Amino acid sequence: MKTQLELKGVLPAIILPLNPDYSIDEPGLRRHVKSVVNVPGITGVVCNAHASEVTLLSREERKRVLRIVIEEVKGKVPVIAGTYAESTQMAQEFAQDAKQGGADVILIMPPFSFYWGATQYPEVIFKHFSTIDKAVESPFIVFQYAHWTNCCYDSRTLVKLSTLRNFRAIKSAINDPRRYEEEYRALKAARPEISFLNANDVQLLSYFCIGSDGALVGYACLVPEMIVELYRATEKGDLKRARQINDRMYPLTQAIYSHPRLNWHTRIKEALVMMGEIKCAAARPFLPSLSSKEREGIRNALVSCGLLKKR
Repeated sequence: MKTQLELKGVLPAIILPLNPDYSIDEPGLRRHVKSVVNVPGITGVVCNAHASEVTLLSREERKRVLRIVIEEVKGKVPVIAGTYAESTQMAQEFAQDAKQGGADVILIMPPFSFYWGATQYPEVIFKHFSTIDKAVESPFIVFQYAHWTNCCYDSRTLVKLSTLRNFRAIKSAINDPRRYEEEYRALKAARPEISFLNANDVQLLSYFCIGSDGALVGYACLVPEMIVELYRATEKGDLKRARQINDRMYPLTQAIYSHPRLNWHTRIKEALVMMGEIKCAAARPFLPSLSSKEREGIRNALVSCGLLKKR
């Protein structure tokens, strides 16, 4: 049983198995959670994030998903629940749902409306987070989006956010090595105990080498063992071993994270179906289904990685 909250190591963001009619496949979700949490080296589980299609779930569905995850994790590791909403008020209410539902930590995701330039107003960002922080009183993770969005926070804003007591970790998907290192150094100087979690799925090794306390990625629900091994190798300074693991993963990484990136978690579902982990790769509309050519590419990548036998 977990005793002390520690947001380090590999924390997979799980996918959400659906039935062909787009309803939640609850038995499939339970199997998926158990298969991930039982991998040695997994130190947390994330639900209701991008990988589990949070933007397409109702409030009650989010509560139900969290309840199932908590039941299956059984206290082995912390459970992190994503909070996504367009208004501060709704984000606060969803965060309260997560806390009341038993989540150990909330992952605060930027509203879509931030894309229109809210991050140009640091006071707006600080008020958004501080309002949620005061209302919910729960440890939280800041989700740092890619540098090419308007939803990423500059170093000054992150350092100011670090004054909030419940800011416990950052999930950095900044996808810019210069920015990543700058923000890593700035936050560690301000509050060393804040965990800096690598979320750059396409180049995990590169960012591990710059510095991190672990990884919070959807990719880890597909290849948890390999990502744990990659992280441990870099932590030990065994770059030769880390490069071997990265080379093995590379074909699958390219297949999952090729453009359009919109399809990445649907591709993970397809891969899990091929591996016999889930029964159906359905994703809710508007998300498109994959072409036969794309599915074949995923299959070939799984074979190349040694995760599937040749037909």
